[in-house]
Parts: sequence; structure tokens; C-alpha cells
Amino acid sequence: MSAAVRIRESEEADRPAIRALVAAAFGREDEARIVEALWADDAMALELAATIDEALVGHCAFSRVALEPPLKGPALGLAPLAVAPAHQRRGIGAALVETGLEICRARGASLVVVLGEPAYYARFGFVPASRLNMRWAALDAGEAFQILDFAGLPASPARRVHYHPAFEAA
Repeated sequence: MSAAVRIRESEEADRPAIRALVAAAFGREDEARIVEALWADDAMALELAATIDEALVGHCAFSRVALEPPLKGPALGLAPLAVAPAHQRRGIGAALVETGLEICRARGASLVVVLGEPAYYARFGFVPASRLNMRWAALDAGEAFQILDFAGLPASPARRVHYHPAFEAA
């Protein structure tokens, strides 16, 4: 990762640039609409921005998720993670995830879930959520639905994770 990359919490003034970056990174509007819906419902627990010379080059969102049965500490979902196409494969995404997870842990999150490439997220400590008897309520995503457990969850009882409705509409 370039030494010129700065990671900070995003601000409301960043939103137009974040929306454009997310759409560009994914090559479609679906994820940008999810971010807008999370903003509209004040569902974000943490948003990070990566900048180079004040230009936005990356964004990582952590939104609240609901668990059945619930846990004591906040449960969060990491999504979306986006890096501008011209800046991908430089470690910016990894730096956003690492920074975000450190902040989530420090702020008392009980866990973070993610739907993503298992080989990528394993380096941050994520494991398949099924190992802890946890499932995504919307569908069976297999090994791609992963968890990073900060609270030492027991495998019983079985739990279901509900993301914000915007994720299911995308």
C-alpha cells in the first residue's frame, strides 16, 4: 500500500464521492443503492474512507445486523468494501478491513459477518459462519458467509443473521 494512503472515518460530505466510487468499483449500481439505503435508515455503525491526496480511493462500510436469538454486543456486517478500479490490488482494501475491524472490536462489537471470497477474508480471521451454527436468513451462501467472532460465541443455539432489507433487494 502506498504511504500516501490515509484512512479515516467518512463524513457526510464524502457521500457523493462514495456513491460514485462504489458504483465504479462494482461496475453496477446495486451496491451504491445499498449504501444509500443504509444512509437513509441511519444503519451504518462505521464507515471508513481511504484517500490519496484528499481524493477518495476506497470505502468500507459496517452496518448493523440483527441476530435471532440476539447477542449482548452489537453485531455488524462488513459490506460493501470498494476500491477505485485504478487503485485495486495495492492493499487499500485490506487496510480498510483491518482498520475497520480494529475499530469495531474497540467499540464493543460482538461479531462481524461478511459475504465474500473465503480465501480473501480468512486472512483477517473470518471463518465460515456455519462453524458457529450461524446462517444468513436470506439464503444459504455456504462458505462465502463468514464470521469474525469477538465474543467467543458458543455453537448453540443456532442463530440466523438478518442484514438490512436493502441487501436482500439488491
